[in-house]
Amino acid sequence: MLLSRLNFREKEMAELQAFFDYVWHRGKNSCLTLFKFMVPISIIIRFIQQWGLLTYICDYLEPVMQIVGLPAETAIVWLTTMVVNIYGGFLTLFSIYPQMEPMTVAQMTTLFTMMLVAHTFPIEITIAQKTGVKAWVMTAIRFVFAILLGVLMSRMYNALGALQDEATISPFLTTSQTSWGAWALNELKNYAVITCVIFTLVIFLHLLDVTGLIKFVNKVMEPTLKWLGISQKVLPITIIGLTLGIAYGGGLLIEESRQKDIDIKGIFYSMTLMGLFHSIIEDTLLMLSMGGHWTGVVLFRFVYACIITFIFVKCTNRMPLDKFERLFMTKAVKNRA
Repeated sequence: MLLSRLNFREKEMAELQAFFDYVWHRGKNSCLTLFKFMVPISIIIRFIQQWGLLTYICDYLEPVMQIVGLPAETAIVWLTTMVVNIYGGFLTLFSIYPQMEPMTVAQMTTLFTMMLVAHTFPIEITIAQKTGVKAWVMTAIRFVFAILLGVLMSRMYNALGALQDEATISPFLTTSQTSWGAWALNELKNYAVITCVIFTLVIFLHLLDVTGLIKFVNKVMEPTLKWLGISQKVLPITIIGLTLGIAYGGGLLIEESRQKDIDIKGIFYSMTLMGLFHSIIEDTLLMLSMGGHWTGVVLFRFVYACIITFIFVKCTNRMPLDKFERLFMTKAVKNRA
């Protein structure tokens, strides 16, 4: 009896050790990967502020942000998000927010939702291209429809008079000090916060996986994806991409795109939906924790992505395959088909 209890306790300790090892290695690797991009971009943004270039950039991009009802300064936040990643966008926002007019919750939610649609282009567009979708096509889809989404959300919130309270960003994350020492200290604080967020998300996602809740979410989404016209061959991969991100779903689709019996249209529809709405757990939790509202970052984004994908399916489903390939797919895929 005593021996069995000892064995059970050893098994529990081994499982707990495996859990902590997983969280540590996954969180550490994620942080190191992100900081390789984020530290240089933080320094660049600092020089942009120091040299007074921010005003010039904002004036140049102001018309684009006016369309979506956002302050001109947020253009550099979104630009950083597209070139680097969402975390880089947040660091930029924390750096410039003290010099901006306060934003409403509606504006912050609109900005965050646009960031969710269009971010990390160098990596995610490359993944899309490797699946067979032309890089410029996927870039245009995510960029143009992110702007359209921003327009719709801004007008919807204003028409309803919703979320017009002032958004708050913790003073702990921002600094109005101009010295390099104060800036460096604030950046270190931001990196510490982001590190905590990443480790929290890693733990949460692992618990969701262990408890089977991710499988439940996948099961719930399956009927909607079938209704959208996502083919059976790529349906499971699409669900993985939607829940865990393009790096996972796109990576699997790359292998799918190399098969001779490939469903080229299915690949395109899947990548379109994933481009507009992916990583629904991790990225959504991140945006909500930073002050975004669920009506935008979850509900509106999901409905919008489904509608846009449905329109693509209806407009191109009967299009001759050779014409479809010529318009949307790379030569490598056309040659394999």
